[in-house]
Amino acid sequence: MPVASAYKLPGIVIKNGTLIVRFVDNTTRHMHVSDNFQEGMNGIASLIHSDQGKNIFATVGMNLECTHTDPPAGALKDLWNAPRIGSIEMEQVDSFTVKYTQKAADVSGLNMEIVFSVGNSYIDQTITTWPDVDIESSSSFWASYMNQVQNTSLFIRNLRENGNGKQWLEIASAGHSASDGVGIFARPYDPSGMTWDDHLKDNPLHRQEIVESPESLQATLDAGFSAYPSKKMDHFYYGLVDDFVYLMIFSEPDFIFWTSASGGQAVRSPAWDYEFNTGPQKANERRTFHVRLVYKPFVSIEDILGDVDRFLSGEEGS
Repeated sequence: MPVASAYKLPGIVIKNGTLIVRFVDNTTRHMHVSDNFQEGMNGIASLIHSDQGKNIFATVGMNLECTHTDPPAGALKDLWNAPRIGSIEMEQVDSFTVKYTQKAADVSGLNMEIVFSVGNSYIDQTITTWPDVDIESSSSFWASYMNQVQNTSLFIRNLRENGNGKQWLEIASAGHSASDGVGIFARPYDPSGMTWDDHLKDNPLHRQEIVESPESLQATLDAGFSAYPSKKMDHFYYGLVDDFVYLMIFSEPDFIFWTSASGGQAVRSPAWDYEFNTGPQKANERRTFHVRLVYKPFVSIEDILGDVDRFLSGEEGS
């Protein structure tokens, strides 16, 4: 059973309620899918719900992939994936908490303290960043590679461009590494009253490819999608892994989302990523950001919005 095997693999395994989570650092470990050894995959290697019994992440998992500062700084400032390459420390703080620390000088200009706390059906992530010198801006990017989902779309709510209320959007891509630099597309969507399998109708898998092609791009546009370069959202997005909801909630408005139909691996292994950007920051000035990943059986959109409201209002639990 996958649940049992989680305890035999490298890293720190935490179980709380229905969730079994395995955290890893950047050290080399064996990748069973590709049967090779790989390093630089810090963060959550495995997330298993006890009622589902499978790891929802692909080989790479959820990890801190990129950090950048302006002006560039750090020993690895020329590398796009410095947080994966540089040294990162991982420690178990208590029965349900793991903390990572990474030094700005060792990577690309940002000191990082990342604390994961595992709840009954959620994982809270508290991220604190600070530079060693004054900077004009910085960015931090988390990659989340999913494992064989039935629908690669994400679903968000945002403010209408005319400022008149909020709207729901389905977010899709035509494949990884779009040549035009957009790669993310949206169309109006109404999840009201939907069950999980209602989301599978007009599934993007019918038109996506591992790498975007002229054909997959045209098929996406023909399905009613248009380019969505802003990547803005109203504090959350959700996707589906079978009949379970994967819900990401962000307290601060600085976050944007990214998605790829494939994550460069397989059409059913999308990258459901996120990023935050900061403005000017003084040396040693700390900024903290708060994220919650909720993973549980899908109930309804009202249930999802309840989870969002509880987290944003500071209530515990999900």
